Amino acid sequence: MTTHRLRLHAATLELPTTTDVLSAAVAEGRLRGRHPDVDPATTLPVAAGSPVDLAAAAARTVLARTGHPAAEIEDLYYAWTYFQGAHFWSPAHALADRAGLSANPIGLQQMCNGGAAAVHLADRVARAGAPFSALICTGDAFRGPGFDRWSGDYGVLYGDAGTAVLAVSSAHPAPLGGPASTLMSLHTGALPHLESMHRPVDAPADVAPAGSWPVDVQATKRRYLQEHGSEALAEAMRGMVGKLLAKVLSDLAGQDLTANGKVYLPRLMNATLDSLYAPAVAALTDLPQRRLGDATGHLGAGDLIANLADAQASANAPRIDIFISAGAGFTISIAAMESFS
Repeated sequence: MTTHRLRLHAATLELPTTTDVLSAAVAEGRLRGRHPDVDPATTLPVAAGSPVDLAAAAARTVLARTGHPAAEIEDLYYAWTYFQGAHFWSPAHALADRAGLSANPIGLQQMCNGGAAAVHLADRVARAGAPFSALICTGDAFRGPGFDRWSGDYGVLYGDAGTAVLAVSSAHPAPLGGPASTLMSLHTGALPHLESMHRPVDAPADVAPAGSWPVDVQATKRRYLQEHGSEALAEAMRGMVGKLLAKVLSDLAGQDLTANGKVYLPRLMNATLDSLYAPAVAALTDLPQRRLGDATGHLGAGDLIANLADAQASANAPRIDIFISAGAGFTISIAAMESFS
């Protein structure tokens, strides 16, 4: 799918001011199981408030930077990965209220690919050709004791953040401030046979969870890998990344990708990137790979928008970057965007 009908304005990453370091977590006995092998400089942002508040702060920043009236935003897409504060509740509506929006709030659950799924939906609407604007937001806070951000998972460290970006169709008439990116290509593929990697086999299907804390991602992944093997997982993930990236590169045929363009990888640990993502990318393009996980950890549904914020901030001249997003389930999305000031 190739499109020039969606623009993404003023991508914003809202990080808490408090951070956590591995040495403190170990000293305070907050880790269980094995300790992750990470760079000593790795820091994880830790929120004191709710993930919805982080997303609302990012949303207000986007509106201020673009100058887009909050009352004229048509849709609000809110994606998240982890618990938002209540089991029977709509965090998307809470976000709309806290950000001062009258938009239609739509909650998206595609785990850590949620931000990319929101871009996918906005693009589908924009391609209808009518003027359209939507605010895309994500918010996650992986706080203990319910979640062990350092050692509760394999190959992933978890940081708290809110993100937001304004999506408009090319038919949208209003001039907007802030940096912008044009969506050049977006392809998505699913690997549903991997869903059980995150599903406890003994969890009842007909009752709300109780007494299931802390979340033990290692346990469900360990069971899956014992049954199916790690190489089958690696082949499936690398195969899908390669398949989607080939489609994106085909859409970009004739475009100059050498002018400071990068491939932004998900904010995962280096061992995971080296195993599942980097080889598939390197097989198809020699563009440099951008890794930002050491600064923040994985931001749940927010990796793609956070990476776009980095690209927009450094785009002194128009350039095309490629963004890889992935979420449990699994779904992988790869987008190409041309950013300009």
